[in-house]
Amino acid sequence: MEDFSKLIVSFQSFIPFANSLRGMSAAQWNLPLQPGKWSASGIIGHIMLWDRHFMTDAIEPIASGVPLRLKHSDYDTFNAQAAAYAATVTQEQLIDATVAQRQQLIDLLQSLSITQRETTYLDLDGNPFTIHAYLIDFIDHDRHHRLQIAHFLLN
Repeated sequence: MEDFSKLIVSFQSFIPFANSLRGMSAAQWNLPLQPGKWSASGIIGHIMLWDRHFMTDAIEPIASGVPLRLKHSDYDTFNAQAAAYAATVTQEQLIDATVAQRQQLIDLLQSLSITQRETTYLDLDGNPFTIHAYLIDFIDHDRHHRLQIAHFLLN
């Protein structure tokens, strides 16, 4: 099992990546990465809103000692809302919000006790939720989207 501190370092590495996107032109920022795919803007909005969702519905309840509010989401609807949100703010505003949201989430994760971090919780659908599995999944999720953007910028 990967150590919590190593997972946090990996999870935190998204912040400098997001900050590096400040140098993208407006055209690059808003252009779909491939036909029928999201733009960098849509991806960053998507990641920011997933961070907010997990913070409010899972991590904050864990920190407060109350049941999780997390339940299965309609991913397509959630992702469409994220892309729509990204279109309503500037590049700088979205990157600022994303960096702030990720840092707030990391700070809260780091404030959890070892017991809170290692407990298996149940979401509202009765599915198990652990901090470790969440971090592994979202580090991989970040990596997937980082590679998409990096590939786009190289071409």
